[in-house]
Amino acid sequence: MSRVTIKVDAVADACGPEEAARLLDKGVATIWRWIRDDKILAVRIGGRTLIPNQEIKRLKKQDLAKLGNV
Repeated sequence: MSRVTIKVDAVADACGPEEAARLLDKGVATIWRWIRDDKILAVRIGGRTLIPNQEIKRLKKQDLAKLGNV
C-alpha cells in the first residue's frame, strides 16, 4: 500500500472493503487485490482498512474494465 496524505474529512467519509465491493459490484477479493496493486487508494487506521468515498466515486466514473475483472 502506498503512502499518501489525504484530508481527515475524506477518511471520515469512508467505507470498508466489503461495502466498497458492494458499491462497485465486485468481489471482496478483487477490492483487496486492487488495494494491494495500488489501483485503489486505501487508508489504514487502527488496524482497519478504509476506502474514502471520493475514491469510490472516482472508480464509478472510471471504466472499471480498465482495472480488471474477477
